[in-house]
Amino acid sequence: MSRLRAERRLSIIYIILPVIVLFTIIGLTGCQGPIRETSVEGSGDETQAGQDARYIYGIPMDSSAGIITASVADIFASPDIKSERVTQALYNQPVSVLQKENGWIKVKTVDGSTGWIKTKFLDSDISSISGRSYTHKIIVTSREKVILSGPSGGTTRIDAPMGAEFYAFNDYDDAYEVFLPGNKTGWLKGSGLIHIGLEEMIPVTNPDDFAATALRLKGTSYLLNGLSSMGIDAPGLIYISARINGINLPRTIEGQLASGTEIAIEDTKAGDLVFLSGTGENEDSVISGVGICTGGGSYLYAGRKIGYVAVGDINRENQEGKVVAARRIFNDAN
Repeated sequence: MSRLRAERRLSIIYIILPVIVLFTIIGLTGCQGPIRETSVEGSGDETQAGQDARYIYGIPMDSSAGIITASVADIFASPDIKSERVTQALYNQPVSVLQKENGWIKVKTVDGSTGWIKTKFLDSDISSISGRSYTHKIIVTSREKVILSGPSGGTTRIDAPMGAEFYAFNDYDDAYEVFLPGNKTGWLKGSGLIHIGLEEMIPVTNPDDFAATALRLKGTSYLLNGLSSMGIDAPGLIYISARINGINLPRTIEGQLASGTEIAIEDTKAGDLVFLSGTGENEDSVISGVGICTGGGSYLYAGRKIGYVAVGDINRENQEGKVVAARRIFNDAN
């Protein structure tokens, strides 16, 4: 009898033991499935948690967000490259996707514009700017900056325009490794960069730095509603130069004319904005251009008629017109 009882106990143990092991495994893994490690070259699926309430420059980091994959991408008024260019978006900038139509996507950009972009210039994976582990942000302040495959050189990933922003996660000497669209990484090094904390805004500089930034784009070809050294217009020159100096100005001449404080033209100094009006019939009351004072009675402007970014004299009329108004956007404390 004792032998029979022992055999029965062993049978019960053999039945119960696998059940205990199974429940132990379930308890360790929970309802989340197998634990996954986050890889730099991973899919980015694990980065989406907790993004619903996060915004970057007014763009919600949710399922409607996308990332610009071209160095500079045109945004058009309608899904047609023959329509008006309303603005441009820079590499690695986020946009909100509003509508899709036959190879085009309607988006809202960080400058508040809405328009259409070719699908090939947009990636729905936003992990280069949201959801991963970053150490700090890098902003390009030079005319443009080459992103390389290694800290000491290598192949060129892409040319990043002035104003492009990146999230870094590694550094080596004066080089910083950043996440790029398409689940890639690259290195930025040397001068022409500023580094700020993840939650910090670009610091406000001063009028002289603002003017010096704009002068880096001297000679750039005029491009209606352009925003980079590949082509820029008058309000675009103001917008991008102010942005990397910590001042958030509107993208349009009308918005810039309403910014800051009005000052007398004879009181202008470096960093002030000057506004031009044509001198032809019915043109003298219409603001047609804007420039940045660079000191000594000179200002920098992107001239539609002259075709490039040039220096003008505040006291003399040029092809774009004459200076008729001025505004100060940096206060005395800057």
